[in-house]
Amino acid sequence: AARPAGAAPRRRMAEEAEGPQAKKAKVAEPDDDSDDNARANGKRGGRDREVPQRIDCPYLGTINRHVLDFDFEKLCSVSLSGENVYVDLVDGKYFQGRGRDTHAYRHALEKGHYVWMNVKDGKVYCIPDGYEVVDKSLEDIKYNLAPTFDEEEIEQMSTKAKYAKALDGTDYIPGCVGLNNICLSDYENVIVQCLCMVTPLRNYLLGYEPPKERKRDPVLSSLAELVRKMYNPRNFKGLVSPHEFYQSIGNATSKKFYAKQQDPVAFFSWLMNYLHRKLKAKDGSSMIQDVFQGEVQVKLCPATDEARVIESKEKTMLLTLELPDEPLFKDNLDFIPQVPLFNLLEKFNGEKAFETIAKGGESREIRRYSLRRIPPYVVFVVKRFRNNNYFIEKNPTIVTFPLKGLDLRDYIHPDCQPANPETKYDLVANVYHDGKPEKGTYKVQVYHSPSSQWFEIHDLRVTAVLPQMVALTESYIQVYQRQDVKDDGSFGKFDMPIPDISTEVETGVAAEIEMAPEDLAEAGIIIG
Repeated sequence: AARPAGAAPRRRMAEEAEGPQAKKAKVAEPDDDSDDNARANGKRGGRDREVPQRIDCPYLGTINRHVLDFDFEKLCSVSLSGENVYVDLVDGKYFQGRGRDTHAYRHALEKGHYVWMNVKDGKVYCIPDGYEVVDKSLEDIKYNLAPTFDEEEIEQMSTKAKYAKALDGTDYIPGCVGLNNICLSDYENVIVQCLCMVTPLRNYLLGYEPPKERKRDPVLSSLAELVRKMYNPRNFKGLVSPHEFYQSIGNATSKKFYAKQQDPVAFFSWLMNYLHRKLKAKDGSSMIQDVFQGEVQVKLCPATDEARVIESKEKTMLLTLELPDEPLFKDNLDFIPQVPLFNLLEKFNGEKAFETIAKGGESREIRRYSLRRIPPYVVFVVKRFRNNNYFIEKNPTIVTFPLKGLDLRDYIHPDCQPANPETKYDLVANVYHDGKPEKGTYKVQVYHSPSSQWFEIHDLRVTAVLPQMVALTESYIQVYQRQDVKDDGSFGKFDMPIPDISTEVETGVAAEIEMAPEDLAEAGIIIG
């Protein structure tokens, strides 16, 4: 068909009206961005075409696995943007884009580094040639970028011992690897190590996949990625840096847990409440509650009138144990006080009274505690630190405790014992504080069940310790596992309802009781 007259002049006039910048943009459009941005914007784009694939890339020999580190945030080194980021497989740096006039394209030409990987999907490209590299030798790099585990591997985590070797020849055990200390983050590292010993939560995080229908949660996703990297048997290094998790915690808490040492108990409480909100089902329950939440019965009465008792029940994920005061006069300078854990657990026998100041500070209250429901994992917190008006004091008393077979039956309310048939626990993690109150460090001792070995982890340092040495530390947080928890993380759920608290008010010892004098004598009551 003949072209209509005047078509060429009209097209030429339109191009002149658009100007030289529009012409340049048209020329650069096919190579300006990657397939990811075009699909993310809902457009087909100039690059939405099949990228050629090659298996004979001549630059595969330039890849340096020793400098690759996928633990840090995937942000462009120049623009600090997280969109469309590629990692240089030669020097390990992150840059944005793949087409012309992008930071990655410019870096590839300046340094002569031509092999790049997309940090989202793990595809490898040759820049500036623009083809995708398909080679089996790249599978180990892709696996280290995003480790994955199938159901069989997750079930064998607690039974099958694995030993691995890093690229530099360092031996390490997947699951017992050191975590890098980032700006006094040892308090976060010990909590992460403790969570890895909680089998149901660990298995959930190993198999966690972010939902596709909504935006992924940064804290939950980064924690799952961190746990998967800790259990990665093909890690290039024998350690893991929790950089992404650390950044997400700082953003979620408005820098409260960031760049300064904090209390690991406060961090554990915040993290458990946060994960509970994110994992909560429609009925209000979550895995966090099923694993950690127990129930305590509290008897409250004024100190001036012990006959007026108010009973209540409280749900908690932590059981606090009070240490006795440090003796004022010591026999010698090397004297270190000791107390058995069972003495501290008497707090929950329902009879020992704890006097506290009521709200407002006008009166004093007496509380008595007993357990109503014990969870599969019990977390004990030993109150070792006390803040006076001038500084923080630390009680150096050593708590002696059993590693296996801790029985809590004597501390359960008699009416609730049928609903708690299994009451024996084994220790799986022990966090202790070493040093002065404000300048010390937190360390953790964990039990590696596949090898039946205890390990002490202090940031990057992992050493095997004897079981006898575990009980000689200044314990701060202890995690006990109920003996009915299986290797795959399942545990018994007892459906027997716990009886409600009686509404009757106890009269206590102050009530008038009419008894014969001989009966009173037999009861051990001295009458003046």
